[in-house]
Amino acid sequence: MIFWLDILVLVDIEGSHLTKEDFVAAWVNANFSLGLQKEEGMKRLVCLAVLVAFILGTAGMASAIELKAKGWWRVHFNYLDNWDYGAIQQATGKRAEYDRFDGWQRMRTQFEFVANENLKGVLQMEIGNARWGSDGFELGAGGRSNNIKTRFAYLDFNFPGTPVNVKAGRQPVALPSAMGSHILESEGTGVLVGVPFSDMAGLTLGWVRAFDYDRANPNDITKKWDDEVDAFVAVVPIALDGLKLNPFAAYTRWGKDFTGTDKNANMMHFGLNFDVSMLNPIGIKGDFNYGTMKWNDRPSVKQSGWVTVLAVDYAMDMMTPTVFGWYESGEDKDFISGGDSKRMPVIETYGGAFGPGVGFGQQTALAGDSYFRYMLGLMAFAGTGDLWDVWQNDQGAVGSVALGAGLKKIQFIDGVSHDLTAFYMKGTNHDNNIHLFTKKDNYWEVTFNNRWQMYENLALLAEFAYGKVSLDDLNTRGADRRSDWFDKAMKLGKVGFVFNF
Repeated sequence: MIFWLDILVLVDIEGSHLTKEDFVAAWVNANFSLGLQKEEGMKRLVCLAVLVAFILGTAGMASAIELKAKGWWRVHFNYLDNWDYGAIQQATGKRAEYDRFDGWQRMRTQFEFVANENLKGVLQMEIGNARWGSDGFELGAGGRSNNIKTRFAYLDFNFPGTPVNVKAGRQPVALPSAMGSHILESEGTGVLVGVPFSDMAGLTLGWVRAFDYDRANPNDITKKWDDEVDAFVAVVPIALDGLKLNPFAAYTRWGKDFTGTDKNANMMHFGLNFDVSMLNPIGIKGDFNYGTMKWNDRPSVKQSGWVTVLAVDYAMDMMTPTVFGWYESGEDKDFISGGDSKRMPVIETYGGAFGPGVGFGQQTALAGDSYFRYMLGLMAFAGTGDLWDVWQNDQGAVGSVALGAGLKKIQFIDGVSHDLTAFYMKGTNHDNNIHLFTKKDNYWEVTFNNRWQMYENLALLAEFAYGKVSLDDLNTRGADRRSDWFDKAMKLGKVGFVFNF
């Protein structure tokens, strides 16, 4: 009885967050102040020794897990005029008025629970991206809402006795790319297995369960419900002296009940990503991607297209000049009347993972949503009401060709750097497709981004952008004149802090 009472005392003291040294002292004082007989006292000393050994052994096991923390925290203030490029509202024929100034924040914190060099668990939490005064960041009780999200949660281990690496759980998933993927770049749940053959070559295999909303048929539980979307990927990374190659292939099965069709849809992608450094100080990187898919719920039952990307840098002491460009295949004249699609299909890219700048690419430190893609989504929905068109414009290849240039990492003062980028883009879709970005439409943008590294882990950033879209009338007139749909320039200024640790 006395022994089990002491166990309860142990639980209580441990729950009060006392140190183990405090507990041992309290245990001894409590027991020896009771005036116990010598024999019973010896028994209690034996129990004490056993418990202390157990506690110290448990502490040794717990200390074997090393906790590492990383963080990417940002707080910034935005001035944004015409982020929708002056979109005309279809219902009223008037332009929307939005707040131009607001504050935002996003905190990403990653914990790595490291057991040894072959095993760890990774957990990344995210607060935001949230607008001050809203989204759970308002004054009072409403500002304490549940706004913490799990971004990553996965196991990372090497198969015993081998260099084979396994990552299982919710994790970053992306196909190799030079400027962001047109195919897959997101967060997903699945298994990735990396098999190194040598220092120069390896194989990465992956399965991602992209979507699976219902375990049973919501209309009739006795009937099978096939709404799973699964992506299977294979990459062969090759590292040579001054050259890296990443050929890859991906197969995605879209369940018929996810797409609302009679049959499952099958998507295939093939690509090659490369990075040439043997010509130092000249660096060359690029992609070639091809994808195809057969749909069963649209007049256009087949979709296939390709994308190519090329970027060349010249590294200098004070800056790095760069030129870049891309080409995406576009729709022909028959697409609007039910012909096959010529734009490369997409799995998911978070819409804006690809490209430079702010309005289109959204790859800056304070980036948010892709404004230009949002505009294209409005066009597609207003034109056809087809959610597939909206998804394609928001996530994948839009049908465009572009050429740009910039000066990266401009540095005249230690700790202060600048990036200046400009690009011009035209559509590659036929003029018949008035709801798409056509060959007679264009978009140009200039961005100027600045960074002052105030401390080793804290930077002050200022980002500025100006973007203008021009749409051809394409025989539209009056209130429906196409050139009036988005005729305002997007003007953006962001100032904020980024804390990385």
